[in-house]
Amino acid sequence: YESKEHRRNFLDCVRSRKPTIAPVETAHHSTIPGHLGLIAMVVGRKVHWDPVKEEILNDSGAAELMNRAYREPYKLA
Repeated sequence: YESKEHRRNFLDCVRSRKPTIAPVETAHHSTIPGHLGLIAMVVGRKVHWDPVKEEILNDSGAAELMNRAYREPYKLA
């Protein structure tokens, strides 16, 4: 189907339980280069990415920037 505005489409799909116009995986994979670029700028060096495991390789300092601390009382089980 067609949608002219992704944010509106998302809200409509929350209400209707229909799938969004763009799969969530597309959005996820589209944001990765931007996040990796920002992390590389922050740490001041190249980062090496494993696309299968979706993790930064051999750089614990850069890898730490992939996550944030959860606010209490929330946690990832």
